[in-house]
Amino acid sequence: MTGANPALDRLEYALRDQAVLCDALESVADRLPDKVAQGECLHLRRAIQPILTTVHRLEEDIIFPLMTERWRMPPGLPEILNQIRYEQIEEECYAEELCDALRAYGTGLGKPSPDTLGYMLRGYFDCARRRIRFDCAVLIPMLSAVPIAAITV
Repeated sequence: MTGANPALDRLEYALRDQAVLCDALESVADRLPDKVAQGECLHLRRAIQPILTTVHRLEEDIIFPLMTERWRMPPGLPEILNQIRYEQIEEECYAEELCDALRAYGTGLGKPSPDTLGYMLRGYFDCARRRIRFDCAVLIPMLSAVPIAAITV
């Protein structure tokens, strides 16, 4: 992160935050059922949506328009971007279900079994990490190649 490319810097920060969240969610999954504090579940629940929304809005409002409007797109990339948009919707729905489960587990009211919560956590952070790897392998290198003057944040 150099500060020379604001869109790239914002994406890298957002992806780093998302990776830290994934690590925290994995830690909870690994410690279930006995070594997880209720407050930890509630704290993570509150962090998921803002981090996810930041990444998705950045992609939708800045990265994807930049790619489609200002670059000569390689064959197949429009289809990939459409697939990512579809996956964002799925990810947001799954995040909502995970937040509900973390709230229930964190409050002790109607909580899911540790196995169910662990399965949900792993499903979520595995998916998020795949997207992070894609963004790091594809989007960040593409953004790095854009002339700075072409980017507005």
